[in-house]
Amino acid sequence: MNKYVRAQIAAAVLAVTAAPAMAADIIPYVEGFGGYSIGSRSGGGGDIVNGNGFGGDFGTSSNFGGGIGIKIPVDNVAFRFDITGNFNPSLGGDNHGGTLGDGTPVAAKVKLSDTAYLASAYIDVDVGLPVVPFVGFGIGGSHKKIGTVVFSQPGGAFATVGGNDREGVAWSGTVGATYTVIPHVEVDLAYRYIDAGQVNSGSAFTDLTNGSVQQLNSQISSNLQIHQFGATLRYLF
Repeated sequence: MNKYVRAQIAAAVLAVTAAPAMAADIIPYVEGFGGYSIGSRSGGGGDIVNGNGFGGDFGTSSNFGGGIGIKIPVDNVAFRFDITGNFNPSLGGDNHGGTLGDGTPVAAKVKLSDTAYLASAYIDVDVGLPVVPFVGFGIGGSHKKIGTVVFSQPGGAFATVGGNDREGVAWSGTVGATYTVIPHVEVDLAYRYIDAGQVNSGSAFTDLTNGSVQQLNSQISSNLQIHQFGATLRYLF
């Protein structure tokens, strides 16, 4: 038997004997989370009338979701990989301001929801504290649903722009810390940033003073960023 064959057999034996140990170090888990979200805006200008974007940030919302994943401990470091659904049902805001041609200020109100599905990877580093700090990065997709944009003056609403749905790529960055409550149960406190991509209104403009409808030359469009603060409860099998 030549040296090459012996080396291949030795490698196969090592792989077979190491597999149970490796499998024992892969810990599946389920998790659920909730917290508070702040929606911010970029792009499109700051005047919803004279620009082509929303004129303010996208308000606040509760957030909640859950997912499944695996944890792989390696000495004082652990790697986590999970797939989650992340829901922000009540973003939007009523501070989307603008100015009419005669200088009259107007305000616009909109309802916005976002659902993000993310595949994420994390690194947990045990530094000898009661909590274990971690950082993470995720990528996936986002579904944004925007309701009717309502324009108003002190005298009341005078115009609307129709709502719209949009799909797009999303990515996230997370920092936080984990506390082991009891064996198999962990709690995270974390800040998560989600870049949810572009959100657009519809194109149908309705003048409420006379009921006329016309199509806008361009949709109202801005980029949505979500700042989440929350807690995660994780059960490791």
